Amino acid sequence: MIELIVQPVGRTRPEDAVFVGSEIAKHFPVRLSAVPSMWPLQPPASAYDWSRMQYRADEVNAWLHRNLEPLLKGGRLALGLVGADAYVPGLNFVFGLADPNLGVATVYTARLETEDHGKYLGRLLKESVHEVGHLLGLGHCSNRSCVMSFSNSLEDVDLKSAYFCDDCKLKLRSLHPSD
Repeated sequence: MIELIVQPVGRTRPEDAVFVGSEIAKHFPVRLSAVPSMWPLQPPASAYDWSRMQYRADEVNAWLHRNLEPLLKGGRLALGLVGADAYVPGLNFVFGLADPNLGVATVYTARLETEDHGKYLGRLLKESVHEVGHLLGLGHCSNRSCVMSFSNSLEDVDLKSAYFCDDCKLKLRSLHPSD
């Protein structure tokens, strides 16, 4: 079974981690157990780019790995839900970033937020499933309705499903046959 820690970071509400923790496994064709952390961590000031007013997502991933390393033993994975905006060099922003080598992914909630709380939770879940899909070995999918489709805008996030297409399900099952 794949084990996932869902960690709130910054101004993300712990109940968002509870929501993702309770819903994410329903979207995977392999056995996944998600445990939300109720203790938010504060993102590192060293990863903040004051000129852009954004965090460097790759630096936040490395920091999250260092902070959760004792909990990541035995192949556990971590998903940080970060209440901030972020980027990686070459892109204006990212909704999330996965680093399979570290076993850590992050989703950045600032651009996902909206007055419609249900829509926000749907976006949060889609991007969480997407990033964990990367942790489990999937790349981006050309099927625009698949959760693994690349999202360049909120419209892209809203239009795609929270579920994997048949091809991505098959790939996941072949990558993780005993899970």
